[in-house]
Amino acid sequence: MSADTIDIRTELRTAPLRPFHWLLVLLVALATLFDGYDTFIPSYMIHFVVKPWHLSGGATGFLVSSALIGFAVGSLVHGVVADRIGRRPTLIAGLLIAGVFSVLTGIFGTTFPTFVTLRAVTGLGLGVLLPLGTAYVNEYLPERVHNRLTVLGGTGFALGGVLAAVLGVALTEGGDWESLFYVGGAAAVLGVIYLAVFPESVEFLVASGKQEQAVRLLSRLRPDRAQSYRQHGLSVDRQPRDWRLVLAPRFRARTVALWVSSFLLLFGVYGLSTWTPQLMIARGETFATGYTFGAVLQGMSIVGALLGGLVADRYLGARRSLMLWCGLGAVATLVVAVGGSTAVNIVAVGFAGLFIIGGQFLLNNICAATYPVQARATGAGSMLGVGRVGGILGPSIGGALLSAFGGSAVLFVAVAVAAVLAVVSTSFVLVRDHAPRRVSPAAPREEMEH
Repeated sequence: MSADTIDIRTELRTAPLRPFHWLLVLLVALATLFDGYDTFIPSYMIHFVVKPWHLSGGATGFLVSSALIGFAVGSLVHGVVADRIGRRPTLIAGLLIAGVFSVLTGIFGTTFPTFVTLRAVTGLGLGVLLPLGTAYVNEYLPERVHNRLTVLGGTGFALGGVLAAVLGVALTEGGDWESLFYVGGAAAVLGVIYLAVFPESVEFLVASGKQEQAVRLLSRLRPDRAQSYRQHGLSVDRQPRDWRLVLAPRFRARTVALWVSSFLLLFGVYGLSTWTPQLMIARGETFATGYTFGAVLQGMSIVGALLGGLVADRYLGARRSLMLWCGLGAVATLVVAVGGSTAVNIVAVGFAGLFIIGGQFLLNNICAATYPVQARATGAGSMLGVGRVGGILGPSIGGALLSAFGGSAVLFVAVAVAAVLAVVSTSFVLVRDHAPRRVSPAAPREEMEH
């Protein structure tokens, strides 16, 4: 290859926004939709199995969080796999595993032990989708819209949560909770479709020496530059792929800070998502209204993700935006703890979803932009793998606290405390977090790893 090869990252960062970018965002959003849907549907079966399965508060929380055991393993392992064999086959495998085992859960998960076992295996596939999808789309997007469109791809997760709430009411009224898991089987169908339509990461192709495929893909984003790509070739930093890079001295402090922030945020995300519908029913709301709180929580997180991306791109940068979101989320959750009328509770729950669940998407963006391409999937996977431990503990500790103290306020106070601590941990994600409006649109992105 000639000495004047074209740097792939500069080309991607400075590319004009094209329909192909929107297609990639849509493909990632559809994949993460099944992540969100399958993650939250157990929250809408609790009502039907607590008494027949004789579950305590802690066991009920574990019923919901059992998939997160597989999530954690999938998140940790998939990054190494994706950095070696590619984003495309790894994401498709995640969809196939999640879809097949979701159906098997509906068929065979009729007791507590078999249910949690099948959910843990389902989580192996689900744990791939959000971190890998975020890392993948982050590689493609132009600098000036990268935060907004990355979170847009990730909002499929929140849409899946809304879909879980809607179908939780529509399909389970007669106690037929198994049908929720049959719907989750559509993830496998999507995986088969993606064999034909989902492209590989162009950065990964260049790093793997697959020049011809990379040139074809990049030419779809910058057709005016296609001839130059063919003439000069493409280059990318070819550092060895090594999962240990995320703990190398220059990354170690921010890696630990990312892990702690993810743990705290997912503690709040899963604590709120699991218990809010049930606690509102316990406060006297109807079954349908209680589930509406779950839909509001997830729906407003989409607003939070998109608004957070806009604020990050135009004003504060991703790190400071996330710190603001966590602080405001703590305030909103404390308002829910105090309680009030149905209207007050719905507004407060909505803002809790906007800031806390929406904040998780900002954290995913920060993580994806922190590491170079050869460690990006590993970095995102390790962060969410550690974070899933917080997701496991959120429902379980929440259930234990509710059993120990009674009422509903203690769960929301615990989430608020976690959000405040996330403000502190995020402040240690040492990045050059200048507001993007100070950077020339033609300039390369400030490398967050420096």
